[in-house]
Amino acid sequence: MDIVDFYREPPANLTTMVMAFGGWINAGRAATGSLRHVVRHLDASSLASIDPEEFFIFTLERPHVRREDDGSRTIRWPRGEFWMWQPSDGQAGLLLFRGREPHQKWRTYVSALLDVAEQCGVQRIVSLGAFLAGSPHTRPAQVTARSTDPDWQALLKDWGIYRRPSYEGPTGIVPVVLEAATKRGLRHLDFMGQAPHYLQNAENPAVTQALLRSLSRLLDLGLDVSQFDDAVTTFRAQCDQAIARNASVQAHVRELEQEYDAAAGEASRPLQEEELNPNQLIQDVEDFLREERGEEDQG
Repeated sequence: MDIVDFYREPPANLTTMVMAFGGWINAGRAATGSLRHVVRHLDASSLASIDPEEFFIFTLERPHVRREDDGSRTIRWPRGEFWMWQPSDGQAGLLLFRGREPHQKWRTYVSALLDVAEQCGVQRIVSLGAFLAGSPHTRPAQVTARSTDPDWQALLKDWGIYRRPSYEGPTGIVPVVLEAATKRGLRHLDFMGQAPHYLQNAENPAVTQALLRSLSRLLDLGLDVSQFDDAVTTFRAQCDQAIARNASVQAHVRELEQEYDAAAGEASRPLQEEELNPNQLIQDVEDFLREERGEEDQG
């Protein structure tokens, strides 16, 4: 069985790959949400997928059954999906990838991913991610970045968002991809949005918007991120309502606001697991947001 299924002949002029993974570094579902928006905005074409058979334990992450308009039912597997976009002027295009963090055989998975990238002519990789931080929802969402590309490093420093990596501890698949890419001579840039740690499972349009703004600026994609303005306003209003029901969360958010303002918008560090304290701060807020959106508890 082939690990990668191609739907068409891959072009060799997709010099930049943009990727996002669900799972570890996808706080507020901002990374995968951003990639989804880029695919739609560019009207990108499906190119290939990574077969999940070797990489996922389906009793841990089950496939989904979907009912189609004609009444038939199809099963959707947790595949890693590739899209391609080529500008009309014949210039270099983009390879886009979105997938779930696999359960096993990470190095084999990463090798397959980068084999596709090299086959398509990729020279640089941009990854999108988001982590839980001490950032209040009442303030603008922040994005930081790091890169192995000297030109991109200089640009990020000019923007004031370049950060040297300092985190030590358990990691997700994105650093594994980027380390393997470096060994292959591929340059990379890693955008990281910051999501409020007391909203661990809530979809966060503010962080998605911030990531898209940075990506569009870097690659000159012309993304209209203003279309997220209403969603951001509604999200913040819902958070305010939820937090108003819990005095301890209110006090915590005020502390975060003071720290944010005192730092003049300086980026927060990722929080360690023991600092997230989900039992005291999160459940009431997320239950309220779920009720507001009419979502069912998926357990």
